Amino acid sequence: MSVTSQKNGLIIFGYDIESASSATSGFLQGAQQLHQKHDVPWTIYLTGQTLAARVADVQVVISDPLLSVGQHTYNHVLLKSVYMKPDDGKPIHGQFPNFFHSGGTLEQIQEEIGSTQDLIRQLLGIECQGLTGPWGYYRGLVDRPDILQVLSDNGIRWVRTNARDYRDCQPTPFSEQPFFYVDQGFPDILELGVQGYQDDFYWDRFDDRQFGDTYQDYLFAMLEKVANEKLVWNVCSHDHGTIDMDSFSRIKGDWIEMLIIQAKSLGIQFGTPPDLYEQMAA
Repeated sequence: MSVTSQKNGLIIFGYDIESASSATSGFLQGAQQLHQKHDVPWTIYLTGQTLAARVADVQVVISDPLLSVGQHTYNHVLLKSVYMKPDDGKPIHGQFPNFFHSGGTLEQIQEEIGSTQDLIRQLLGIECQGLTGPWGYYRGLVDRPDILQVLSDNGIRWVRTNARDYRDCQPTPFSEQPFFYVDQGFPDILELGVQGYQDDFYWDRFDDRQFGDTYQDYLFAMLEKVANEKLVWNVCSHDHGTIDMDSFSRIKGDWIEMLIIQAKSLGIQFGTPPDLYEQMAA
């Protein structure tokens, strides 16, 4: 049974704002203009480092009523280790055949999350309730009640951490739909997941092209799946290389806009993490 009561599925746009550079400004301004144009809500997940370095850029968009805000740790420290084993004969992140990246200690995670909560409160006047886990993890945090406790202690209520397949690669199956961490003892924390690919560059590396030769082909095929099966799709992207609004449009905005237009034509709805939280909690 679908987790959403929306007739033709639901899309939630979530963007990792992590570059702490001019790309932050270009992405935020471009995304705001695009989402306002189509009256579609959007969510940003800020690293504390980016907020500290580019607070003026964030403050430009923060009053947008379409915008929700989550955090992304302070220094992009992984909550869990990632061991990517693609088994496809191609290098990954410059290594072959596998790639390992260690997660932080529990003490590091507490500091990363707590300090970013404080910074968002201080600089933006927001009590942040959302978090996306750097890199994402296979099965999210179902095996880490200790990390869930840290999240709960810091007021986090919705997360995107379930964002890899069984190889610790991409794409995450669309069968991985949002759920509450009831079995782990945290029924008030909602796992949103990232269905599909975390961004276009992950599609370029991992996709088998069964749906076509372009990222747009893949996106349109997944829209049909979302509409037909009444699924939730947390769409992800990053503020990489978007140094101004023109580059945002070319690198990110074009495919995001085509996705929005096609989704509307299929009757798919758009929402925010807090919207879905309230709907599922009810």
